[in-house]
Amino acid sequence: MASPSVIVIGGGVAGLTAAHELSERGFKVDVYEQRATWGGKARSQPVIGSGTEARKDLPGEHGFRFYPRFYTHVIDTMSRIPSGTGKVVDHLRATTESGLAMIDNETWYRFFRKKPDKPYEVVEALELFFQDLDFDAEDVGLFAAKILQYLTACDERRLGEYEGISWWTFLEGDLYSPSFQRLLRSVPRTMVAMDPKRGSARTVGTVSMQLILDFATSGMNNDRTMGGPTSEMWFDPWFAHLTSLGVGLHAGTTVTEIQTGPTAISGIKLDDNTVVTADFYVLAVPIDKAIGMITPAMGAMDPMLENLRTKHADDLVSWMVGIQYFLYEDVPLVRGHMFYPDSPWALTSISQPQFWRDLGLFRERYGDGAVGGLISIDVSEWNEPGMLIPKPAKMCTPDEIKQEIWAQMKAAINSPTDKVLTDELLHSAHLDDDLDYSGATLPPVNKSRLLIHPPGSWATRPEPGTAIPNLVLAGDYIRTKTDLATMEGANEAARHAVNVVLPRAGSTATPCQLWPLVEPDSFVKWKHVDAALYAHGKKHMFEIAGIRDAARAADALRRFYAFTGLDKIDDLLDKVKVTSVVKGILARLGISP
Repeated sequence: MASPSVIVIGGGVAGLTAAHELSERGFKVDVYEQRATWGGKARSQPVIGSGTEARKDLPGEHGFRFYPRFYTHVIDTMSRIPSGTGKVVDHLRATTESGLAMIDNETWYRFFRKKPDKPYEVVEALELFFQDLDFDAEDVGLFAAKILQYLTACDERRLGEYEGISWWTFLEGDLYSPSFQRLLRSVPRTMVAMDPKRGSARTVGTVSMQLILDFATSGMNNDRTMGGPTSEMWFDPWFAHLTSLGVGLHAGTTVTEIQTGPTAISGIKLDDNTVVTADFYVLAVPIDKAIGMITPAMGAMDPMLENLRTKHADDLVSWMVGIQYFLYEDVPLVRGHMFYPDSPWALTSISQPQFWRDLGLFRERYGDGAVGGLISIDVSEWNEPGMLIPKPAKMCTPDEIKQEIWAQMKAAINSPTDKVLTDELLHSAHLDDDLDYSGATLPPVNKSRLLIHPPGSWATRPEPGTAIPNLVLAGDYIRTKTDLATMEGANEAARHAVNVVLPRAGSTATPCQLWPLVEPDSFVKWKHVDAALYAHGKKHMFEIAGIRDAARAADALRRFYAFTGLDKIDDLLDKVKVTSVVKGILARLGISP
């Protein structure tokens, strides 16, 4: 088949990635996007009319940009998009510290990162995170033991056992003190937009391990942010590049129907009643949109699509929505992300102008000339009452939301003697445009909900290749190694989709490159032991020994490392006393590691 044609439905990261990869391989691609702009949830949202005297409008966003070290697929794509004299990837800026601010504490903490030299210093990294927070040592020890339990669990156990329970259940969350429980609930929500009581232990655990290992093993530059507004830095250059590759980009065009023939997709109907056709179709919209676009005819051709079509989207998605506060003066806070573990609405923030210096002075480039600072905030909890306003965020007006979040920020950052954030600093605020308040009642319609991966949802999530020969799926909800509703997950999903299209189209082009998530080799032998246990229907070694005993063993192991300077897990398997305990357990079970 010469120069096959492809229609991509959806112009977010998944859709644009699919278009990019297919066009580079000789396909004729057209992308249809309902919004007037490109990038989906990741796009910028300029505050219309706020720029004066040739300055750009103030830069709003769905939420701030966060690129951890384990992101590989989306970073590879950025490295292939020209921007000025370089590439889009050149616009990324490393963060060098993190902060943690608590409402019930008068001090907020700044964490400089260090790179451990020995594998089990991951426990020390956790202790670094919890330093000065006055948590009970038993809480920290138990949590560290559960982290080590997950790191030493085999893949079979993670999928067969941990996929079916929540992260909270895995952590044995009810055993911790109330203050530590708040931290356990808040951190996953602020980092991966997922409530540990709702997200599966396998998904939250796998990504949490990546974030913890980033903190513990990659030194100071373990995550990055964008060096300017996302559309300006990324999507505008990407649009130009895709246009140069011959991709047809149709923004502001709604696909109202996917039409089917006896055995395949026959075309798509647009909002002007036009029907357009192609050889292949890529459905690259979020899961709640995809559920609404899968027709009974499509479900009849593919049981997996039928299974997805009949799911209730509200059971699979949640809210993570951003807000930006524009300040008269810059308030950098920390050079990285700030977490607010006990904030009622699970806030995370970053002060952005410090990363945008290459663009010039903020007040000279954006707005009315009076704005010198910008704090961008992600809000992950929308169902709990606020601190000042006793209503869930979903049931608040935009003005109430802006008032409440600003109050939570001030309560966490300010102390009686140091007023870092004051009302006099506040110029204006921008709430995510995808919250639609046009209806007569609350809550608003959220047009950018996120998949939350509830326990057992892996069975619902489809592979990219459907049983319909000319239809593939490319969204962050399909089965990927990233396994998370992020731009990295969307990018990886699109690559999987393209790799399905290639052989179906008879193309000999090189498939898209894919990368697995990587965990340290130092845990491989422990995973082999756990695989033997799991194959015999036994619990993880830590659970057999008793988790609190495991917590003490983990602490002993860390101290042993510090004393001996050993740097290989093989040495430990021969020399550390705790290993003989594990071997004894296996011997009693009749299992040879």
